[in-house]
Amino acid sequence: MPKSILTFIAFFLSLVIHAQYEKQLSKNISLSINENFETYFFAEKLAVEHIGYYVFSNKDSRYDHQPLVSHAAAHFMKWKDSDVILKIAAVLGKLRPILNDNSQILEYLWYCKSFPKTGFKYSVPKDIAIKDPVKYPNAEVLVQELTELLNDFYKQAQVGEYIRQNKNYYQGAMKEAAKDIAVKSIPFEEKWYGKKFLGYIFILMPGMPITEGEDNYRAFGIQLETPKGKMPSMVFSSSVMIPKKENLSDYKQFGFDNKEVTKFLTVHELGHSFVNPLLHDFKKEIDRDTILFTPKLKKHLENSYINNWDNCITEHLVRLGEIRTAKLMNDKTEEERLRKEHTVTMGFVLLPFLENHIIQYESDRKKYPDFRSFLPLLFKSLDTLKPEDIDRMIVN
Repeated sequence: MPKSILTFIAFFLSLVIHAQYEKQLSKNISLSINENFETYFFAEKLAVEHIGYYVFSNKDSRYDHQPLVSHAAAHFMKWKDSDVILKIAAVLGKLRPILNDNSQILEYLWYCKSFPKTGFKYSVPKDIAIKDPVKYPNAEVLVQELTELLNDFYKQAQVGEYIRQNKNYYQGAMKEAAKDIAVKSIPFEEKWYGKKFLGYIFILMPGMPITEGEDNYRAFGIQLETPKGKMPSMVFSSSVMIPKKENLSDYKQFGFDNKEVTKFLTVHELGHSFVNPLLHDFKKEIDRDTILFTPKLKKHLENSYINNWDNCITEHLVRLGEIRTAKLMNDKTEEERLRKEHTVTMGFVLLPFLENHIIQYESDRKKYPDFRSFLPLLFKSLDTLKPEDIDRMIVN
């Protein structure tokens, strides 16, 4: 067969593969599976056979509660001692003490063309995490080396073929998640914050290992940059423990049928895309009031993993946006549920104070067209508080 025909067939199959794992939920909201991410997690699971662990990949864990993780590990285990996996293990061994995570690796992989292609689909931003030489010394060089090795593994182990063979599982996972992503809430978030993005990307990671146990899952947001503008994304693992079956094709549940978690990720984590960039310009105001993060408040928020005033303010503002977005949608039930969940259950005791002040923002959007324009007043109000005022808000 002529080489040109083979090239065309390969190109056509590539288009078909990616079409199978990408779904438009609305005009500017998409849901997809990223083959580069899946390749990374398949390889990471093999690498930990040599280095013990990396984040939630652990040599001694079977991951029977995550069918695809368990099945893929068994399928690719014959590559465990291959030259490419040994090299990947060595690179991850060097990256582990530098990054302490793999989210920075995935962020870089998103900008890369889908394996087996090389190069980038979009220019890698100058401020991407791995390019920070102070916080992550030598990470950029190591991640670049890792990417080349992952591409080699993709080709040698025929990862693309494995993903195609299990398309029913991937499509089932996407179907489960798609029904619970709160597509209707995003325009209301945009309206409340006074900010619109080019689009929103949700990426499922069925191959990402998580620790067994109820309410265990992992997710993180990445602010992606394209030639047309910034696009917030949400990357998340399965969140439902699935009983083990003999074959991957036997599963009718895929680990993403979790309305509460999926909706939370949609609204809360995307809320960080609206809030976090704004706070870089208010570092002086935030640092000014660190005294308000009293020992009593720190203790009260420890179950929510809040360990400093910066995180405390960020999480309060994102949760404020959640509650007020629900109010804007006239969803009284969700508004009250969120208010109780965040204020009482999670311990974010500043929310009543913030809600009282945010009414001014909501009632005069001509004067305050976006959330950023109101933040100076909000920080000014916080500055009137004293540590004892904070402690009085806490009811044990």
